Amino acid sequence: MFVYINDKKFEAKTGERLIDIARNNHAHIGYFCGGNGICQTCYVKVTEGMHLLSPLNDREKAMLSDSLIKEGIRVACLTTLDKLGTVKLLTTVEEVKKTFEEKPLELVPYQAKMGWESLIKFPETVAMQARRFSEGKLDAWQLVTDIAGAIAGAFEMIGMAIQGTLDWKVKPKTFTGSMLIPLNIEIMEKSARLLKVRIKLLPKYMNP
Repeated sequence: MFVYINDKKFEAKTGERLIDIARNNHAHIGYFCGGNGICQTCYVKVTEGMHLLSPLNDREKAMLSDSLIKEGIRVACLTTLDKLGTVKLLTTVEEVKKTFEEKPLELVPYQAKMGWESLIKFPETVAMQARRFSEGKLDAWQLVTDIAGAIAGAFEMIGMAIQGTLDWKVKPKTFTGSMLIPLNIEIMEKSARLLKVRIKLLPKYMNP
């Protein structure tokens, strides 16, 4: 079967997570926590083939607001391909890039909307993550290892973007590969701060 990520076609197999398909093919997607369902940077908007994906699970429902669910947003590290067919999706980081490129004045309202939707679900999200820690379903050392791997992968993508920019004979006046450097670094920094806040709040939501 085929999965289109940000308008690029990739082969995939049933049972694969969306984030693994994206990462294996170097697609532009956020994955600061290494696919552990914490950082919320791997959101994707499914534009075709939603019925071919795994149903929304409790962890996704704890993170996604009703509004985002209606828009077709899924958490890539928590969503798998269940049936054969064609799936098309747009990653949120790519959507930010396109908004900057095509409708820059809409970027701030878009970020405000996504921030608000995350804030709505924040207590439920933290409580869910706290249960995962207390039940031993989230290994701290593995999390650190996965984050390190994710950061390495992010810098690999940045390097590819730089190389792609250097290979162009004429630099376009629109959003270029070099512009991805501050964007990706900013995403990683914001994710790191958010992750630290959530970890600090975990004891508050733990069952005594």
